[in-house]
Amino acid sequence: MESYTLVFDNVILNQLKKLGKDVHLRKIISKMLDKIEILGPRAGKLLDTRLQLYEIKMKHPPIRLYFKILEAKKEVYVFEYEMKTSQEKQKKTIKKIKFKAIELES
Repeated sequence: MESYTLVFDNVILNQLKKLGKDVHLRKIISKMLDKIEILGPRAGKLLDTRLQLYEIKMKHPPIRLYFKILEAKKEVYVFEYEMKTSQEKQKKTIKKIKFKAIELES
Protein backbone atom coordinates (compact mmCIF):
# COMPACT_ATOMS: atom_id res chain seq x y z
CA MET A 1 0.00 0.00 0.00
CA GLU A 2 1.41 3.35 -1.09
CA SER A 3 1.44 6.11 1.50
CA TYR A 4 0.62 9.76 0.92
CA THR A 5 3.11 12.60 1.11
CA LEU A 6 2.20 15.31 3.59
CA VAL A 7 2.49 18.94 2.47
CA PHE A 8 2.14 21.56 5.19
CA ASP A 9 0.48 24.96 4.95
CA ASN A 10 2.23 27.89 6.69
CA VAL A 11 -0.55 28.01 9.29
CA ILE A 12 -0.01 24.42 10.43
CA LEU A 13 3.77 24.90 10.44
CA ASN A 14 3.39 27.88 12.78
CA GLN A 15 0.95 25.94 14.95
CA LEU A 16 3.38 23.03 15.23
CA LYS A 17 6.20 25.38 16.23
CA LYS A 18 4.01 26.92 18.93
CA LEU A 19 3.27 23.48 20.39
CA GLY A 20 6.82 23.50 21.71
CA LYS A 21 6.86 21.79 25.07
CA ASP A 22 3.28 20.49 25.00
CA VAL A 23 4.37 16.87 24.57
CA HIS A 24 0.84 15.46 24.99
CA LEU A 25 -0.69 17.61 22.24
CA ARG A 26 2.34 17.08 19.96
CA LYS A 27 1.90 13.32 20.29
CA ILE A 28 -1.81 13.53 19.43
CA ILE A 29 -1.20 15.70 16.36
CA SER A 30 1.63 13.39 15.29
CA LYS A 31 -0.66 10.34 15.50
CA MET A 32 -3.31 12.16 13.45
CA LEU A 33 -0.73 13.04 10.78
CA ASP A 34 0.56 9.44 10.72
CA LYS A 35 -2.98 8.18 10.20
CA ILE A 36 -3.54 10.64 7.34
CA GLU A 37 -0.22 9.68 5.74
CA ILE A 38 -1.14 5.99 5.76
CA LEU A 39 -4.89 6.09 5.07
CA GLY A 40 -5.23 9.26 2.99
CA PRO A 41 -8.92 10.06 2.46
CA ARG A 42 -10.04 7.15 4.67
CA ALA A 43 -8.47 8.87 7.69
CA GLY A 44 -11.10 11.57 8.01
CA LYS A 45 -14.60 12.80 7.30
CA LEU A 46 -15.31 14.34 3.89
CA LEU A 47 -16.41 17.97 4.20
CA ASP A 48 -16.50 18.99 0.52
CA THR A 49 -16.58 16.46 -2.32
CA ARG A 50 -15.59 18.86 -5.10
CA LEU A 51 -12.57 20.20 -3.20
CA GLN A 52 -11.67 16.83 -1.61
CA LEU A 53 -11.56 18.60 1.76
CA TYR A 54 -11.50 16.45 4.91
CA GLU A 55 -11.31 16.74 8.68
CA ILE A 56 -10.01 14.29 11.23
CA LYS A 57 -11.02 14.76 14.84
CA MET A 58 -10.18 13.60 18.31
CA LYS A 59 -12.55 13.81 21.24
CA HIS A 60 -10.09 14.14 24.13
CA PRO A 61 -8.85 16.82 23.76
CA PRO A 62 -11.37 18.04 21.15
CA ILE A 63 -9.11 18.72 18.16
CA ARG A 64 -10.02 19.03 14.49
CA LEU A 65 -7.36 18.88 11.78
CA TYR A 66 -8.24 19.89 8.22
CA PHE A 67 -6.65 18.51 5.06
CA LYS A 68 -7.10 18.21 1.29
CA ILE A 69 -6.30 15.18 -0.82
CA LEU A 70 -4.46 15.62 -4.12
CA GLU A 71 -5.02 12.07 -5.36
CA ALA A 72 -3.16 12.44 -8.69
CA LYS A 73 0.05 13.31 -6.82
CA LYS A 74 -0.66 11.11 -3.77
CA GLU A 75 -0.29 14.23 -1.63
CA VAL A 76 -2.18 15.44 1.40
CA TYR A 77 -2.18 19.19 1.92
CA VAL A 78 -2.50 19.81 5.68
CA PHE A 79 -4.07 23.19 6.49
CA GLU A 80 -4.42 23.64 10.24
CA TYR A 81 -5.83 22.25 13.43
CA GLU A 82 -8.08 23.86 15.99
CA MET A 83 -9.40 23.05 19.38
CA LYS A 84 -13.16 22.68 19.06
CA THR A 85 -14.91 25.59 20.66
CA SER A 86 -18.10 26.56 18.85
CA GLN A 87 -20.03 25.74 15.69
CA GLU A 88 -19.55 29.33 14.52
CA LYS A 89 -15.77 29.17 14.85
CA GLN A 90 -15.71 25.82 13.06
CA LYS A 91 -17.82 27.14 10.16
CA LYS A 92 -15.55 30.19 9.87
CA THR A 93 -12.44 27.99 9.81
CA ILE A 94 -13.90 25.64 7.19
CA LYS A 95 -14.88 28.60 5.01
CA LYS A 96 -11.33 29.99 5.22
CA ILE A 97 -9.86 26.58 4.37
CA LYS A 98 -12.18 26.19 1.38
CA PHE A 99 -10.71 29.36 -0.10
CA LYS A 100 -7.19 27.98 0.38
CA ALA A 101 -8.24 24.67 -1.22
CA ILE A 102 -9.64 26.51 -4.25
CA GLU A 103 -6.34 28.40 -4.60
CA LEU A 104 -4.47 25.08 -4.67
CA GLU A 105 -6.47 23.99 -7.71
CA SER A 106 -5.61 27.06 -9.78
